[in-house]
Amino acid sequence: MLIEELTKNSQEDKVLFNVMEEMVRRTVDEKIETMDMCKCEICRLNACAIALNALPACYVTSRRGNLLAYVSGEMLNFKSQVLVETTKALLMVKNHPLHDAK
Repeated sequence: MLIEELTKNSQEDKVLFNVMEEMVRRTVDEKIETMDMCKCEICRLNACAIALNALPACYVTSRRGNLLAYVSGEMLNFKSQVLVETTKALLMVKNHPLHDAK
């Protein structure tokens, strides 16, 4: 996942990070497994893009070491909104995938 990649190197580096993107990626990854739909990378990323376009961006700057704690806190504030938008996005992709059915 993106957040783990950002926090594994130097803990003192400052980063610019969209908290909403991490939340959407995690929620899509969790929910896509429970749905009867294509789980390929194309469908997963399309669902992320659709959901992110419906949600407000939430950019933060933080030291890498503090980023994981910040994201966890923000998830509580936006969890229901992210769940609604990712569910709508997954249903849209399920009904209209942008590739041939496998």
